[in-house]
Amino acid sequence: MLPAQHDLHLLDTHPHLGLLSLAAVARADGHDVTIYDPKRLVRSGALAYDETLYERVADDLLAGRPDAVGLTTLGCSFTFVVGVGRALERREPDLPLLLGGPHATMLARPILDRYPTFDVVVRHEAEETLPAVLASLETRDFVRVPGVTWRTPTGVAETAGSPRIDDLDTLPWLDYELYPMRELGLSLLRVEAGRGCPFACVFCSTATFFQRRYRLKSSRRLVAEMDALRDRYAPREFKLDHDLFTVDKRKVQEFCAAVEGHGHRWRVSARADCVDEELLEHMAAAGCIGLYLGVEAGSERMQKISAKRLDLDRVAPTLNACERLGIETTASFITGYPQETTEDQDATLNMLGDCFDRPAGSCIPQLHILTPEPGTLLFDQFGPSMLFDGYATPFNSWLLRPEDRQEVLAEPAVFASYYYYPTALPRYVHVGVVESVDLLRRLGRPVLVELIRSHGGKLAELIRGLIAASPKTGPPGARELEEYVRARLGDDDPVTSLVRYALLLRNPVPARRRRRPSAPTDRAANIHARYALPAGLRMLHNVHDCAEVMEWLSDGSRPVDAAHLPRTSYVLLPGEERPAQVALGVTALLDLVGAGCSPHDVAVSVGAIGDDLTEQWLADLVDAGLLIAADVDESVDAN
Repeated sequence: MLPAQHDLHLLDTHPHLGLLSLAAVARADGHDVTIYDPKRLVRSGALAYDETLYERVADDLLAGRPDAVGLTTLGCSFTFVVGVGRALERREPDLPLLLGGPHATMLARPILDRYPTFDVVVRHEAEETLPAVLASLETRDFVRVPGVTWRTPTGVAETAGSPRIDDLDTLPWLDYELYPMRELGLSLLRVEAGRGCPFACVFCSTATFFQRRYRLKSSRRLVAEMDALRDRYAPREFKLDHDLFTVDKRKVQEFCAAVEGHGHRWRVSARADCVDEELLEHMAAAGCIGLYLGVEAGSERMQKISAKRLDLDRVAPTLNACERLGIETTASFITGYPQETTEDQDATLNMLGDCFDRPAGSCIPQLHILTPEPGTLLFDQFGPSMLFDGYATPFNSWLLRPEDRQEVLAEPAVFASYYYYPTALPRYVHVGVVESVDLLRRLGRPVLVELIRSHGGKLAELIRGLIAASPKTGPPGARELEEYVRARLGDDDPVTSLVRYALLLRNPVPARRRRRPSAPTDRAANIHARYALPAGLRMLHNVHDCAEVMEWLSDGSRPVDAAHLPRTSYVLLPGEERPAQVALGVTALLDLVGAGCSPHDVAVSVGAIGDDLTEQWLADLVDAGLLIAADVDESVDAN
């Protein structure tokens, strides 16, 4: 997956377990295998994330003189697959190009019909079928291999079957050295724990790809893998990959008994109604430190419509138990369902708000916008009516070239993750809600919790007010949030000051290399000279002492007359992480100088007496870096 809008921090550089598994099978069959994962190179800057990406990746791949290239597919990154595939085809028209993974599995025929670049799709779990596919590439005769779709001279052919590995212990061990493990320096390692989901949520394709038979590796195999990885790479913790690790409590208890005493710290995914306090206690004692919970909706109606059918009464007790046991939780929610009403969305937002209002570090709430996913019941029902507005989630690949956008517009089914289903609520509401939660998260948990409490403890009321006060041309930003809070609570409320302070703190300006003049020595020349503010200097005027306010937030000792707490101002210099507290008048003086007044004019306007005083405060401001000579060049970014 390559992210949208150059959000390179989202790039996941962990080894891809599916590719490692297929590589292990191919190597056992006598093939030389290389895994090429561009995410690490893009994240480090070694590979430019621009319109040249596809050609550069093709160059890298062909440098190894491969006999065949296989690409794994997700809907959110399929533009990358198409771009690289076409670049390979232009250079080596006879090089076999194979596709696998969820997206190609669901859309095998449409992809091969639309894109003659690709030759073969290996559907579903391919460990048992890949050797036969590779052996048949020269003849292109796959009729005896189940679960394959391929191009023939007369069209697209397909064999029946949905290959599945029932005994995961039969899979070969993964060789993580196919990735540059020392260079990655990962503190967390992923281990495949199992496959298959017995549930049938209408928005999820996991059960379609891995099928609904729930499988776990044996406890002995899992613990052995974790031991070996610890001995070789010394990770601090493991993520046991399985969408629903705790479906079979007996198997989970067996694993806990096997792993206890090995000193491993591990994380898993689960449903709140597939754990109980006794199981959680055993898991915590055996090293479990993290639990990802897909809640998806806080509305009983949407739980039924989405076929999630989670017992919402189990969510809070599960979070409480995890909190008591020291298991960090992630509570994930979704908005944007076609049938979702305001009441449904409010129920989800308020449950999300309740998750924020927990002790720091105990629960990480998430809100995602629903995106169409081939291979789901929602896609079957609403796919033909999908709409496009150009909004992309952070998980969609950036459209690097104009051709990418044209491709997305031409093939909605293939690039469904860039589209949305028609919904009962306006689209701007769904986008605004998700973006508002991300914006509010930047305030930090204590400030956000206090802001929610100022809205009756209802996150939905806060977000509804924020969206209503913002233009419908785009989601709310920092400016709209600040203006909304000031209008709603007033400047006398310390929460308003906290919001303004938090936005300043979480929107730093990059440092710039600048020449700082020394303090003025020629009084007559300097107090009449023109000074300027450093580029990117940011200021907060006349707010409460936020350090003091944060103290009573942290210990619950909010004073009765909080509006009369001391007032102050803050300045944040480019490149600094923390704002500096300054006297109230300083930011007013800086504003006047920034507007073009000379220090002498400023002194006169504020009633300062004598040039000595003027010189002194000018020297102090220049020495602090808050004023620079008007001719200083600040156009060069710092290295």
